[in-house]
Formats: sequence, C-alpha cells, structure tokens
Amino acid sequence: MKVSLDEIRQVFSDLIQEKKSREEIASWALSRQDANDDDNLEFEPIFEKKKIWKAIGYLTGVDLLDFDGSYLHSVENFVEFRKKLSL
Repeated sequence: MKVSLDEIRQVFSDLIQEKKSREEIASWALSRQDANDDDNLEFEPIFEKKKIWKAIGYLTGVDLLDFDGSYLHSVENFVEFRKKLSL
C-alpha cells in the first residue's frame, strides 16, 4: 500500500471541508497504520516519511469523543495541525 504527501493533503482537505466523516478519515488512517505494522506501507516521497507518518498518527484520532459526547477536536484544530506540518 502506498501513501503520498498529496494524499495526506487531500485527506486533511476532505476532513476540514467535511467531505468525509471523521470516522471515515480515522478508519482510513488506521488502515495505513495496520499496513505499516505489516511492513506493507510505502511513503511517497520517501524523504517526507516523518511528516506523512505524523499526519497519519494524528488522523487516527479525529473521531475521538469528549466526555460529553462531542468531538474532542474542532475543525480549527485540524487547520492548525495542517499548518504545523506545512501541508
């Protein structure tokens, strides 16, 4: 399985614009983590592996709920994280 920096950018865009649900995004990221655990994940470009991996780790938690049932992270949090990674 391949994952690219462009794909990560698109996933963040879909998340922020609410084109895909938080649950879909988290599931997508978890499948990439599973592929990595099976040594079956390729990063494109390879020199951006650290940035891509950090983004995947973050995206696995975008569907987390707070104690009151609301989402733990806001859309603003997603925008800030994307800026932090320079995506």
